[in-house]
Amino acid sequence: MGTDDQGVSRTTRTGGVLALAVAMLLLASLLPGSASAQSPRFGAWNPGDPFDGNTSGANALEAQTGRRVDIVNWYQNWGGGSWISAVQDHVVGAVTRSNRTPMLTWEPWVPGAGPNQPEFRLARIADGSFDAYITTWALSLKLLGSEIYLRPMHEFNGDWYPWAGTVNGNSPEQFVRAWRRMVDIFDRLGAGNVKFVWSPNNIDVPAANRMESFYPGDSYVDVLAVDGYNWGAGTPAYGGWQTFSQVFSPAYDRLRALGPQPIWIAEVGTSSDGGDKAAWIRDMFARAAGMDRLQAIVWFNENKERDWRAAPTPEIAAAFAPGAVAAPSATTLVGPKLSLTVSRPLRAGRRTSVRWRASGAATVTKWHAYLNGRRVRSSSSKAPRVARKRIARPGRYRWTVTGRDAAGRRVVSAGRSFRVR
Repeated sequence: MGTDDQGVSRTTRTGGVLALAVAMLLLASLLPGSASAQSPRFGAWNPGDPFDGNTSGANALEAQTGRRVDIVNWYQNWGGGSWISAVQDHVVGAVTRSNRTPMLTWEPWVPGAGPNQPEFRLARIADGSFDAYITTWALSLKLLGSEIYLRPMHEFNGDWYPWAGTVNGNSPEQFVRAWRRMVDIFDRLGAGNVKFVWSPNNIDVPAANRMESFYPGDSYVDVLAVDGYNWGAGTPAYGGWQTFSQVFSPAYDRLRALGPQPIWIAEVGTSSDGGDKAAWIRDMFARAAGMDRLQAIVWFNENKERDWRAAPTPEIAAAFAPGAVAAPSATTLVGPKLSLTVSRPLRAGRRTSVRWRASGAATVTKWHAYLNGRRVRSSSSKAPRVARKRIARPGRYRWTVTGRDAAGRRVVSAGRSFRVR
């Protein structure tokens, strides 16, 4: 989902993601009314935020709900006016000055003009027609210096945007080419503070338009995300009233299988039509606590197709308060964790290495280390946790480490990307 009017609507690339998440969780644990350090970070899109150069919407939402808003999402399109299509320093700065994380949803279209917009066909992005525009953004965001999560071309596995795979003369293969070209430009210009969020819809529309066919590869994605909504009983074509698990569990499992990156829910909302909205929200946070890869939930706080707002009544607002979350049952398992330390060679001809530490992974009997998908080392759980490989040529590289149990099942996996010049 996005907006229908104007604006309202890699350093090593993945290393900063983990560091930022840890720092923000520690900060959140010190704030009154904050979620526990085990809860996913919470964010929101609020109409108007942060275009006025402040985060008044996020501030108000915190006051209404008692829950810290760590992430601010907003939308900017490539067409529709020079202001909305350009980097606005004061907009990004409003978020970072408030000690929040910016997530900018970047949309190649003119809002309101429908999905068939030939100017924004994926083939044009892939063939370089927008290189100058993308370069301007990469340089501008690099100069800002602060970490920003960029979410281009979201919900691509639907059929309602010009970048979707089954409209406007597009295909999943063109999406992959366009995405990689975009990321390569940012990397080539040294915009390592920009982290890329790959964000499908929770349901493939049509069913053959599967999200997996749009995946550009682990080294081109910093965060795996998903958008999903409970539309309510009055919209059976969109699933009717659905629980949080019905909306997100299948997509979450598919994202887990795609790659080792952190997982975010980049858009979520629920209607009140046909059920208890406050109970749905409490259940969301309770279920999320048991999703070991889920690191953020970003609410779509707008009265749009449905009243998705987080605080239309005091009772619903209270459901967001950390104290309203039911404690996970004693059978809820905390997933194993894996952290990687990568040495990046300064130039080709030198060696790179990866070292790893694991917690909660007692069932792992064998470790496998891969560089760009090729196995470099396999070792027992008792062997030193390090792998090394000489880099022959410049380019983009990614270490991935996977731990498997005695039956060969994957227990834990993590990856980190880097570039050799």
